[in-house]
Amino acid sequence: MPDVEDNIIDSDDDDLATFTFQGAARHGDQDEPRPFDLADVPASVEAEDALPQSEIFESLFMSQDGLRPVGRTWEQTKVQPVSLSTLARTFKKGDKATAINLLHRRSVLRFDDDLYYDNNDEMLAWDASQHFLDFCLVVGGSIGLDALLPNKVVDHTFSIALNLCLPTRLFGPKFGKLGFDPTGCMMALGTGPSSELWLAFCPRENLEDIDVANDVSLLSERRHGDTRLSSSHFRMAVMFLAYALSKNPNLAIYVMHDYGTDDDLCAWRIKDVTNIYSQTTWNLRLTDLQALHNTIASEWDRWVANAPRSWKLDGWLLSRAPVAVGCRYGQNQPIANSNDNAHVLEAKNWHAERSYTNIRYVSVAIATDITYVLSYFLHSVLPVAFPLELTVWTLRCLRVKRWSEVSNEDIILQHGVVYDSPDPHIREEVDLDLLPHRDPVTCRENNVYDEDGRRIPRLHGKTRRNAKPCGLLVNLESISELFSSYIPDHGDTAMDYDAYAGEQSSPSVSVYPQAFLRTMGHIQCDAVLPHFGSFISDIRRATSRRPRMVDMDDDQPLPDEYDLFGETVDGIDGVPPVLIPSACQFYNEISHRIRPSAALHDVQQGRITSALAGAYGNAATKPTHNTRVRECKMSLPHQKYDNKIGLDDVPRALRLENIYIIQCDSLKPEKRNGMSIYKDIIVPLARAWSHPNIFQVLRPHICVFASHAFPQVYQWTSFGITSLLERLWSHQLPILEAGNKPRHEVVELCSVLERTLAYAHTGNARVLATKLMRPLWLVQSLLEQGLPTFAPSVRTTTAINNPIAISAADWPTLDNMNVPAIASKRSQILTYGNDHFEAYKAGFHIELSINKLSPHVFLQYSTPERHCIVIALVALRSYIADVKTLVATAIKKACSSDASDMDLDAGGPSRHKERLKSLQKWLACDHPLGYKDKAYEHLLRCIVVDPNDFSDGLPNVCNEKLSVQDFAARICSMTRTESPSLVAAPLILTAPSTAVLRMAYARMLKYVPANSPAAAEKFIQRSYIIAANNLQIQHIPWHASTTAGKGRPSRKAVHNSWVNLGKSSVLDHSSSTVGRPNSRPIDMAAEAAKKAQASDARAPWAVESITLQSLPDFFTRDCLPDEFSLENVECSGDAMLTEIYEWVFTNFDRDNPVHKIALLAGIYFSHVLPDMFWDAKDKPSNQQMHGERAATNAVRAMPWKPNKGTRKGSTWRSQFIAMVPAYIISVYERDSPLRLYFAKKKAFPSQWNAKNSAKGIGSFNLVRMGLARARSTRIFKGGIPLTDWILLTNEELAVKHRELMGLLQDHQYGPFKIAVSFFGLDKAVELGATTGTYTNHPAMTSIALKKRPAPAPDSDSEVEIIEHAQQKRQRQ
Repeated sequence: MPDVEDNIIDSDDDDLATFTFQGAARHGDQDEPRPFDLADVPASVEAEDALPQSEIFESLFMSQDGLRPVGRTWEQTKVQPVSLSTLARTFKKGDKATAINLLHRRSVLRFDDDLYYDNNDEMLAWDASQHFLDFCLVVGGSIGLDALLPNKVVDHTFSIALNLCLPTRLFGPKFGKLGFDPTGCMMALGTGPSSELWLAFCPRENLEDIDVANDVSLLSERRHGDTRLSSSHFRMAVMFLAYALSKNPNLAIYVMHDYGTDDDLCAWRIKDVTNIYSQTTWNLRLTDLQALHNTIASEWDRWVANAPRSWKLDGWLLSRAPVAVGCRYGQNQPIANSNDNAHVLEAKNWHAERSYTNIRYVSVAIATDITYVLSYFLHSVLPVAFPLELTVWTLRCLRVKRWSEVSNEDIILQHGVVYDSPDPHIREEVDLDLLPHRDPVTCRENNVYDEDGRRIPRLHGKTRRNAKPCGLLVNLESISELFSSYIPDHGDTAMDYDAYAGEQSSPSVSVYPQAFLRTMGHIQCDAVLPHFGSFISDIRRATSRRPRMVDMDDDQPLPDEYDLFGETVDGIDGVPPVLIPSACQFYNEISHRIRPSAALHDVQQGRITSALAGAYGNAATKPTHNTRVRECKMSLPHQKYDNKIGLDDVPRALRLENIYIIQCDSLKPEKRNGMSIYKDIIVPLARAWSHPNIFQVLRPHICVFASHAFPQVYQWTSFGITSLLERLWSHQLPILEAGNKPRHEVVELCSVLERTLAYAHTGNARVLATKLMRPLWLVQSLLEQGLPTFAPSVRTTTAINNPIAISAADWPTLDNMNVPAIASKRSQILTYGNDHFEAYKAGFHIELSINKLSPHVFLQYSTPERHCIVIALVALRSYIADVKTLVATAIKKACSSDASDMDLDAGGPSRHKERLKSLQKWLACDHPLGYKDKAYEHLLRCIVVDPNDFSDGLPNVCNEKLSVQDFAARICSMTRTESPSLVAAPLILTAPSTAVLRMAYARMLKYVPANSPAAAEKFIQRSYIIAANNLQIQHIPWHASTTAGKGRPSRKAVHNSWVNLGKSSVLDHSSSTVGRPNSRPIDMAAEAAKKAQASDARAPWAVESITLQSLPDFFTRDCLPDEFSLENVECSGDAMLTEIYEWVFTNFDRDNPVHKIALLAGIYFSHVLPDMFWDAKDKPSNQQMHGERAATNAVRAMPWKPNKGTRKGSTWRSQFIAMVPAYIISVYERDSPLRLYFAKKKAFPSQWNAKNSAKGIGSFNLVRMGLARARSTRIFKGGIPLTDWILLTNEELAVKHRELMGLLQDHQYGPFKIAVSFFGLDKAVELGATTGTYTNHPAMTSIALKKRPAPAPDSDSEVEIIEHAQQKRQRQ
């Protein structure tokens, strides 16, 4: 047997989960049993961009205005009704062409009378007599295996299979109560009689203090973390269990060393010190299990006390105790049988199943089947004995042919006294001879009731022997009304709200439409119906113990249930409720046949999609791909479903399932046994459904389908989708068999079809990939009308050849880079791995970019260049993803070793956690190979082991930098189609990106110059350079250092060797932002990141993080400041504003003088905030502003002051760095949307003026900064564009550009002189005092008081004022 330790989780840190793919296969989807949960879907079809389930419920009532706009085409498409009988005929005839054509119509379903019945139909009989146990969770209340032990002394049939080889199994229940958080403390032990066995390592505080346990949330109320034990904790648990089992002389288990051969858990293997893993499972008899329980209870504390000190360092072992948990779900076992003998026998079975003395919580899901048995009245109907006398008691539905009366004598003989009402407060005894069977006016039955308030049927229905029950679903539009506040008719019947819910919030109802019916389906709620309140209160009163109030001054002996020495005395809140209702779900019983769990539903697997996508795999994934193809060749998923429902007697009842928690510590001592729990709690709860108080209000919310329409309605409504799937598969199968690949669009459309079909069968919003399915109209149609509708862009044909297609130009994309919307991601990753999907996605993006070039990006380049740049971007994104995988894999492996393997000086286990947390943050960065969002710092912290080495930066074995040109040249050299060089660093040989880069090179050849290969490669290199700058690739992985050993030096890219791409560094001026501290910095990683960024000529930068004095060092860099981004402009959804700003940021050109001036002006403007307005008192008279020169000079001389009523956002610097340049560029560029608008309207858009003027951005400040000229006094009110103020000429702009760029060369006084150019002398001096800018103006009275000595060369002093004394004396 392989060593189980090879399968144990690699690390004992929960943080490891943060860098595994979120859609990774959930353990147990295929092999492990899971609770039946309407909300569950397989991971393979769970969309990352799914709708919240609540949106489906809201769509039933809300107008569709709140949905994302989808254009007028959808709104203007005519809605046409289609009858269910039409769909049925289409399916029965096999008319696939008609079914497919219906997918292009907006259709609303209409129901035929012979297929759908009114729930008040007098010929329908109901049956609610069948009850089932669908889930049971038992939690022990003390150390040991109490939850697993039967209440028997001996039982030769009892046996459990103990299996300690399940370290990765997750604890599955989503409902119930444990009394502690299961995160990191659940260990699977194997299986017992129809149940799963678990050992929970419960916090001692929760085990010893019942109040602490009771305060823990229910499993359904709070989401917990990974329940599995960490690798080290699992090893400890196995060693203890091996020790405990070795104490049993009847078992051939031994332990040579109780705690292994070394304190280091990783220094030895479990199978080297014990034979516990000599076989996979150990069958334990009842006596063996009892002996194991006794050993655990008696030896745990001693074993922990003697454990090695290193085992206890994290405190887990000392703070935990093993408690057994038993779990059964999906067993669908009948309970609460109406037969008296069966009832007694069942109670005995519950009693013998276990002793409840040391059981703390029992959580159960009690299900009742409501079936239409075509009787007259809606309430409980008696069981029927064929030939067919139907007695109305169960909630099944059969359509009866006629009714016969039950004699009054038979009723009196069986029930004695009968009443006219179920309410004991108002009912009166009835003389049946005076009460006819039917009301003479309505012809409905005159109901009578027994002593317990249950209806006594007075009519029997007769039907055929082979009659089948009707199919039942829930009315989703009205069902939520039942969960609103319930007001009983009498105070005595009021429910105990503490027992019912204990919460003030309204119950949350989730709806799951079935068969595209939209308003009919299944529901799930986090509460039970409030009408159960009185039944719950009755149970509480009958079973709850008295409060434990101990009077220490009373000498009377205490009853046994009181423990004077324990902490069992009840607090001020009294006895905790015996019974807590947790949740409920209503669904059709056929779900248990077609999907016993979410993972086993045939149409929810995405099998066809994975069979198609597997063609893009490699040799490693080919066996899996062949398996998927073979499965689909045998039969398609929906065909397997058709086979399952082909039986005549498929279940059709509506199953009503309530989940309750029984708190055993609150039971009376005499009631704390299985027999009482069954008789006094389980049976009353199960039979409550048939009580008139509940069923009367439930019936109006039930939808009834004829037996020949259900479950066939699933096939009828989805026939168009399944027809397309069949034709698509028939077309693609020969392509797969020929070894070719289907088009990416085909794979995605197949995924869309499978997801749509999965929604028909589950109604779960998590299968809807909205980013792709919404533009195709599927989301809107499923929510608004039920039946699916395709957008006109999706072309379907009746021919088998290419049955469904969509052009590349119409394919939905996610951003300006035309990233394709993809629906098959989950299916591909879980089937073939993340590497497979990344290569597939990149290939799809490249192919789409060739056929659909985005009109919004890289407009300054030619069309061939734009194509190549986009392709290069896609390829480099794939490369970045592989670098992230390279680093994550290596760091995970390095941190998976035990802390004792590390040098204690390096931080031990805490250093592991720090590295993993830094890795998590680095992986979350948008540009992980750059500096933005502290990406470099996070990478440094996870790569470098010893914090003392942070100051050296990332490991760099070559001790030099490369240029981005070198990076591009290496990519081209290794991926060219002819004579490529060997793959080496920085590329990763086995990574998907290498294949993607080869594909990209081949595709780019289509657009390169054809005159020479050298020119073509230069063209491609330039594309990679532009793409690398766009993605902020500043450093790349490199190969390990060359050794003097034998053999060829390794050129393989590794995670712990890096090279920087900023080959040309900036001179280190005295004003540089990288300080020269006299002492060692506290945070060396942060300082190293700043140093690396400052010395990197290509590194991004932010105005907020530098001073104006250091601006010359950064302004000439290749990249723009981070603040200059569309993200910093709020367009409020205005189309005109969005178009203007998008044009500016897309077409910004660093080589354009106007653009450079505008950016510089925006940076400086952001530093005078909020002083960007003027005071009317400073305005000169109109007589002083005659002429263009006078008006311009007057404006430029206006003092810069804040607005008295400062507007919101007037101090947000990032916004102005984006908006001011955008305003200047839009005004100057004749091709901008603003100037094009002006050419037509002779004015700027009103929303443009309003947005900018509110922030002081406009013509006035344009003139005041010297970037325009005023022509009249109307400039003070804004003026008419290009009339009351005019722009600078090209010659004037050239002069301005040379002046400003020249000043940037003066690193000491240039920043101050630029401020003088923009704002005038006074404001520039003030700005120098507040921003740390050197000034060189002769001494002035306005600054004399602020004078101070010049700073030292390494000082960060804010202002230096230099007086020219010699010039003063000369003037004197």
